[in-house]
Amino acid sequence: MGMLRIGILTVLLITDAVNTLHLKGKWNPSNRYLFLTKFGFQRTQIDELEATRGYIYGTVKLENVSNTHNLTDIATLVLVDGEFIMDLYGNATESLWTQNVTGMTYQESQWLMETERCNKMFDKINSLAWHKTCSPTGEMDLLRSVPCSSSGLCAEEDDPESVVPNSQFTFVVQDLRQPRYWYLSLVACKRNLTTCKWETTAIPRHSNSSLSSSSTYSLLTVIYDIWLVNGEPKLQSFNQFEHHFSFETHGIAQMFFIFLSLYIILNITTHIKLTKNCSLHVCLYLTHLWLASLGTLLAAVHWGVFSFDGLGLGLISELGTVITQWADSVFLAVLLCTCQMGFSPQFPSIAFQSCDTSKALRPLTSKAFSTLPTGFLHLGKFSHKLYSYNPIQENIYARPSTNQEKSTSFWPYVILLVTLLVGVKTLLYIWAMFDRDPVIDFSVWNTVPGCLLLALRICLVFWILVVVGRRHFIAQICSESYNMDLCILGPNINTMQFAAGYLLWIVILPLVVFIGETSVSPLWRTKTISIICFSTDYVAAVAYACLLWRSNSLLDENVVGHRCSM
Repeated sequence: MGMLRIGILTVLLITDAVNTLHLKGKWNPSNRYLFLTKFGFQRTQIDELEATRGYIYGTVKLENVSNTHNLTDIATLVLVDGEFIMDLYGNATESLWTQNVTGMTYQESQWLMETERCNKMFDKINSLAWHKTCSPTGEMDLLRSVPCSSSGLCAEEDDPESVVPNSQFTFVVQDLRQPRYWYLSLVACKRNLTTCKWETTAIPRHSNSSLSSSSTYSLLTVIYDIWLVNGEPKLQSFNQFEHHFSFETHGIAQMFFIFLSLYIILNITTHIKLTKNCSLHVCLYLTHLWLASLGTLLAAVHWGVFSFDGLGLGLISELGTVITQWADSVFLAVLLCTCQMGFSPQFPSIAFQSCDTSKALRPLTSKAFSTLPTGFLHLGKFSHKLYSYNPIQENIYARPSTNQEKSTSFWPYVILLVTLLVGVKTLLYIWAMFDRDPVIDFSVWNTVPGCLLLALRICLVFWILVVVGRRHFIAQICSESYNMDLCILGPNINTMQFAAGYLLWIVILPLVVFIGETSVSPLWRTKTISIICFSTDYVAAVAYACLLWRSNSLLDENVVGHRCSM
C-alpha cells in the first residue's frame, strides 16, 4: 500500500500543471517544443463583446536579464486552433534521423534538419499569421517573438493600449459562430527577417560559438507567466465561475457544490437511520458514502479556489478523483455482496446481541415473521448453497457466539473483493494518467486503461447475472412449482427487480462514454458525462439507502414483536 500511495502522489504531481490555466514555469529552447495548454473560449456575443471575448496575456522574460538583455527572438509563442494544431504538434514531436551531408559537420547537419522541422511546423500558419515584415497582409494574430523586452512589450505589440496592464503581450480571441478550442505552445524557432524563413534555436548552427549567437540559446532559460480567461480581465467579477474556466468546464464548480450538499444530507440521514444496525452491508455502504463525499469535497475545494486564482489545487483535485474511484469500487462490492448474501446476512447476531447468554433461547417461529413473503423462510434452509449466509429459519437455537462467528465469516470474502476492485481500478487510473496525450486526449476514457476500466464494469455485469441466475436455479429446485417469491434478497425485495435496476446503473457509464466520445462535441462532452454519471451515482446511493432502511425496519419490527410475545 505504501508503494501505491507513492505512485498515486507521483502521478498527481505530474498532472498538476496540466489542469492549471494560469501558467507559470520555466523553459529552455534546447527542449525544442513545449505544449502549454488547451483552452476552450466561449462564443462571442455581439452585444457583450468585452465580457465574452477570450484573452491570453502575460509576460515572457529571460531568467538572467542583465547578461542577455539584447536577445528578444530566441523562441516563438504560438496560438492556433484545432485546424492547425496537428501540423504544429505532429511535426514538433516527430523523430528525425540525422544524415551526413557532404561538406557539413554533424552539428551543421543537425541544425539544418531542425530548421527544416521548423519550416514544416509553420508551413500552413505562415499564410494566415500576421507579421509586420514577412506577412503584413496576414489576417490572424497568432505569433509572439519571445522573450519580450525586459522593459517593454513584445515586438509584435504595435498598439500598447490593447495590451492588458502589467503584461507584455495580449492575444484577443473572438468567434461569433461557436465556442472553440485554442492551443498555446512555445517553439524553439525564430524568423529570419532577411529571408522570412524559420530557423531553429534549439541547437547552435556552428560548433564555434563566435560564429553564431545561436550557440548561446541553449544556455538561456525563459520564464513565463500567462493567463487564459473568458471575458476581459477587468470584468473577472462579472462571472466568477466562468472567467478562469475553459468552456468545457463552465458550471463544473456549481455542479460539485450541489452534489457535495446532497451527499452531506444523505450522509446525515443515513447515519441517523442505520448506525444502530452495524451489519456488513451498512458498514460497506457508509464507507462508500464517506469516500464519495470526500472525493466530491476535494473536487469542490479545487474548483472553488480555481475560480479565484486560475490555479486551484490540482493535487487535491486529482486525489479527489482517485477517492471517487475508490467509492465506486466499494459500491460495486456492496452490490455484489447483496446479490450473493441478501440484505441482512448478520441478522441472527443482531437479533440476539441483547439477549442474556445465560438463558436458553426459545425458537423463533414462523408466526413472528408472518409479514415476510411466502417462501422466504423455506429458502433459508438452502442458503448455504446459494449465497453463503444463514438467514432467519423457522427454528433457531444457536447461541450468540455461534451467530457472531457466522456473521463475521463473510468479512474475509468482502475485504478481498473490495481490495481487488480498488486495486485494479486505481492501477488502471494511474496508467491512464500516464497514457493521456496532452493535445489529443484529455479524457481518461480515450486511453487503453480507460477502456479497460469500462470493460471491468461489463465483466461485473456478467458476474451479477451469474449470481442472480444461480439464485433462480436454486429457487426452482427448492419448490415443486416455480415461485418468484423464493427469489428475494430481503423483506419484499425481489432479486430480479434489484438486479435490473443496478445493472442499468453499472452500464450507464460505458454507454454514456460511448455516446459522448462518438456523438458529442468535446466542448460539451466533459459536462455531459460528469452530470449524468454524478446524478446516476447519487440516485443509486439513495435507492440503496432506502432498501436498507426498508429491510432493517421490517426485520426489526418482527424481532421486537417476537420478543414482546415472549
